[in-house]
Amino acid sequence: MPKPVTCLPHPDRTIIAATTTAIATRRTFLSFATARAAVAALACAFALHLAFPPAGWWWLAPFAFAGLFASWWSVAPRSGGLLGYASGLAFFVVGFSYFGNTAGSLVGPFAPLLDLGPAAVESVAFAFAALATSLAARRCDPRVVPLVAAAAFTLAEQLRSTGVLGVPCEQIGIAMIDSPLRALAAYGGGYALTFVTALLGASLAWWLTRMRDRARLATALVAWTAVAACALAAWIAWPARHYAPPHERVAAVQGGIEQSLKRSAHGLTVALTTYDMMTRALRAQHPAIVLWPETVITADLKDEPALRARFATLADSLRTTLYAGGFWDDGTRLENALLIFDGRLGTADVRGLYVKEALVPFAEWLPGPAWLRALPLASNIGPFAPGHNDIETVYGATPLICWESLFGDIAHARLAEGTTLFLVATDDAWFGRTEFPYEHAMAASLRAVETGRWVLQAAATGISGIVAPDGTWTKRSALGGRALVVGDVGPPAPALYARLGPGPVGWALALAVVLPFVRVRRRRP
Repeated sequence: MPKPVTCLPHPDRTIIAATTTAIATRRTFLSFATARAAVAALACAFALHLAFPPAGWWWLAPFAFAGLFASWWSVAPRSGGLLGYASGLAFFVVGFSYFGNTAGSLVGPFAPLLDLGPAAVESVAFAFAALATSLAARRCDPRVVPLVAAAAFTLAEQLRSTGVLGVPCEQIGIAMIDSPLRALAAYGGGYALTFVTALLGASLAWWLTRMRDRARLATALVAWTAVAACALAAWIAWPARHYAPPHERVAAVQGGIEQSLKRSAHGLTVALTTYDMMTRALRAQHPAIVLWPETVITADLKDEPALRARFATLADSLRTTLYAGGFWDDGTRLENALLIFDGRLGTADVRGLYVKEALVPFAEWLPGPAWLRALPLASNIGPFAPGHNDIETVYGATPLICWESLFGDIAHARLAEGTTLFLVATDDAWFGRTEFPYEHAMAASLRAVETGRWVLQAAATGISGIVAPDGTWTKRSALGGRALVVGDVGPPAPALYARLGPGPVGWALALAVVLPFVRVRRRRP
């Protein structure tokens, strides 16, 4: 009998098959569907930014989220992660454009790095959300896919907005503080606003991508109805709707000194004259607290006893507690500080000192070892060092200097000292007429709602004002020019978030992301 013939794969055929598979994979990645998803994702990332000022189209955010999520889960997880990163770049490059407004002149041709550098780092958050979204669409129960997508995006936002190197700008919760969802922040913080906005978008997209699927329609209806019901319940139960009448007079001084003048040789003289004159004009108002913006006095007040005596006399003449922004060099480090002069006690010098604890990394200070200062352009980074305060609250008032007020966890931690009023001192003159002064003002509203406290904000060129516990501005200055803001503040009206803080919110988000995948693995044989 003839021996059976064994057919071995021809080497050429094996190579051809492998090459064909590789080409097919590449075509899948570069397919028309992928290109279409990329275009949609980039367009929706830009649309999401329009929820922020100056456009302020908060109502657009859920629909922008719908386009983002639909594009992310329409491609494979690896492609989804890359697409998410590209979406993040589109969102953050536009959103961080104000970074180089004034500081860009310090680094010359490297100014674009001020926008691209932070954007390249923060875009990892979008990549994580996109990867989780794409995986959930393929591995989780279809009814929970929108929940996973919204939780992943919000968790990533919280992680990127926390810690020493956190960048808490462009949070969706800040953009949504003026929406009908506002009361939810009193129970879940700004991250609750981000989550429900993302959930609205994700559930809408989940249905629109397969409109004949009744289960998806039911998921969308449940999500939208639940958000509406929760927002209404939060508003009805919200203590800040009935906050006690304010009774204590406070004032913020907005000197209107632009950054170019402040940094000039005559800047200190102009600041001293301006703030002295404007503060004296408050005498008839009898404010208990007068707040100056961040670093308006461009001198090391540790070595200026004459200036300290001058400010103490000014506070004494008004019988007020004066917070003056300046520098303080204790011999080991230069600190960004608010000097407290207490006219109620009649002291002839500074009563106390608050130093900024959370500095802007790679702008005010350079994290890492000292030898990094030898790197090119490192000399243009601020020489400050993070400070430490044994006591942060005086007469119930707790300062937050500029960047610190963007961190919800920092504001919540300060409540432990019995805070009844937050004082936000900021030098938004760095950002001119860009969107950031408006975003910073919205962050003040968010901090007021989260904590149920009043907020007094003094900005060098605006926006300054007084925010009630329900997030509304009872007094508000325009952006640019000089302004005296005088009004009353009162006792707190806190809700649940003021007691819980961001920790439980973060754990709940993490569980919402992880548990659906754990359940899938248990079901598999």
